[in-house]
Amino acid sequence: MNDRSRALLAIFALMFSWSSIAQSLPEGAIQEGSLANQKLIQDAMAGVLVTVASQGCEKPEEFVPYVREMPSGEVGTRVWRELWIVEGCDDTYSIKLRFQEAGAGAANWTIE
Repeated sequence: MNDRSRALLAIFALMFSWSSIAQSLPEGAIQEGSLANQKLIQDAMAGVLVTVASQGCEKPEEFVPYVREMPSGEVGTRVWRELWIVEGCDDTYSIKLRFQEAGAGAANWTIE
């Protein structure tokens, strides 16, 4: 195998790994995880559970958070968006949340 062939194989391998990573994120998500702290996650989870229950699932089994939009704005009033994928009751529920800082060390959430 010559150097050109090796280079082409490396490029194809890199493209394949990027496409695998991109496919592992839900549509609209830019990274896995949440930017919220544990307290804010617990608070928002109450609303998420009510929303999922209203869609017919009383006992969700798992949730995976994703960031849809990084924080923007001034410190203390920044806004970011997340997508929480909830699985349970033989179904998957996509819940979009909006978080907004409410001063130092505080934040509010809404389901969009």
